[in-house]
Amino acid sequence: MNSNFKAMKRIVSLLLGAAMLLPTLAINAPLAGGNPPDEATQKGSMTVIASPDLYNLATAWASRFTEVNPKVNIKVMNLSETGSQGSLPGGTDLLFVSSGYKQADPESKWSMAVGRDAIVPVYNSSSVFASEIIRQGVSAEELTRIITDPQKSTWSNLLDGGQNVPVHFYFTGDESINKTLAGFLHIDSEAIKGTPVANGTELIAALQKDPDGIGFCKLTDLTGSGQNELNGIGLLPIDKNANGKIDYIEKIYGNVADLTRGIWIGKYPVELCRNIYAVASEKPITENEVAFLRYVLTDGQQNLVTEGLNSLSNPERLSKIDRLPVGLLKASTSKGLNIIQLLITLAAALVIILSIVITILRQRRNAGHPAENLDSVHLQAVNANSVTVPKGIYFDKTHTWAFMEKNGIVKIGIDDFLQHVTGQISSIKMKGPGDKVKKGESILTLIQKGKRLVISAPVSGIIRAENSILFTDSSLINTSPYSEGWIYQIEPTNWVREIQFLFMADKYTEWLKSEFTRLRDFLAVTIKPGEPEYAYVVLQDGGEISDHVMENLGPEVWEEFQTQFIDSSK
Repeated sequence: MNSNFKAMKRIVSLLLGAAMLLPTLAINAPLAGGNPPDEATQKGSMTVIASPDLYNLATAWASRFTEVNPKVNIKVMNLSETGSQGSLPGGTDLLFVSSGYKQADPESKWSMAVGRDAIVPVYNSSSVFASEIIRQGVSAEELTRIITDPQKSTWSNLLDGGQNVPVHFYFTGDESINKTLAGFLHIDSEAIKGTPVANGTELIAALQKDPDGIGFCKLTDLTGSGQNELNGIGLLPIDKNANGKIDYIEKIYGNVADLTRGIWIGKYPVELCRNIYAVASEKPITENEVAFLRYVLTDGQQNLVTEGLNSLSNPERLSKIDRLPVGLLKASTSKGLNIIQLLITLAAALVIILSIVITILRQRRNAGHPAENLDSVHLQAVNANSVTVPKGIYFDKTHTWAFMEKNGIVKIGIDDFLQHVTGQISSIKMKGPGDKVKKGESILTLIQKGKRLVISAPVSGIIRAENSILFTDSSLINTSPYSEGWIYQIEPTNWVREIQFLFMADKYTEWLKSEFTRLRDFLAVTIKPGEPEYAYVVLQDGGEISDHVMENLGPEVWEEFQTQFIDSSK
């Protein structure tokens, strides 16, 4: 039965792979009446519309592109002249808009960020408070206090332990910067008080002379000349969660490159930046559209800087270019489009059928096996229904469990969710018998290929025994987290009170659903499509999270997981 299952599984996997390959083959196959894409021979016309703030940028892009491709005619129109407010007028090939215009149109359509505009907080890096600024950061509430009330504009109102030294806030005459800042602080722009300067260049010059100065400028004021050094100017860290410290996930202010990546992956306050989008009614597949977008994402990025906007980081640009079709269609090839749509539909149907077959085979294979054997089954994808949740034990939000045995000793370990996320544990570090532990204190370090997670105690007590087998066979934590993979036996010191804060099976199962939602959001923010690590995150676009998802991810992802899923739950 087992060998038959494996053989059938291999056949189904091959068919599934072929089905998923069909759309790619269809897109890249030569079509009747079509020619291989060649920028040197492109011809035809396109209509490009831009919101008023991006009209000059779109015109510059079109002008330069048609210089290289003289057989292509691009007509650029101002969105305000079309009577539309962010929507895509009929007959338009591409629309370039900023975030505000895009949000005005709720219709679902294809879009891709091709640039952005960001304002950033800056300070004099020689400030006597520089080390505390880097460690604590400043929250929106603290900034509001010193920006709106000159009487409270002191370092003691920005930093714990700060002195009663005045903070000098500088702001420019750029209305767009002040409006964006006011939106971030939830105040009226008229409420901003401080020392006015003409522009970003003067603001930076003022801060370079003033160790107690801070301000907001455009990111391009720091990068417009292409310099990487900030020349005495530091990026003022923003404490997004207002917990009085810059957590690992917030450490993006060391240099411009780190900040640019932080903006991309969502670590920077969204109120302080706006994306520049290319929008279309459907994903561009004609050679003119795709060639133009490739230009915008490569040489055209310099035009963003010229217009006072920010170019995308190299990794982000590469990831977007990789998502554009390689084999392109002539704009007039409608027959080819119909063939592709048919093939994609057939492929999708085949994928669904094969997925059902795989599910049935798995169910037959697992029929009759005891529930505890589910620990050793390695699934391709994992969700709340995949996690084993034994009844009769208590669960903690730090992904640990506790169970009181008949003799009053409490056995504790990690839950099945955590082992599904981490993958195979290679070694562990443990406390010893006699050690006292408190609920929320670190009691165990899980190590996987040098990456670590520090696990906290679900209850308080005195360690009476450790599971010494784990020192030589830590894989038991993965294969049997609730039985052979237990961690400690503890004599509890506050059992009755502490179990009031723990879950039993039913409530824990419901809570797990929200944890998987958080995990999806965490992965979406931390790892973007196009990065090599993305292959380990999901089975396919819109699919389930891969089992053992963090096994092949880097230490920085593990550290952020530690902060958001372990430390934050204490």
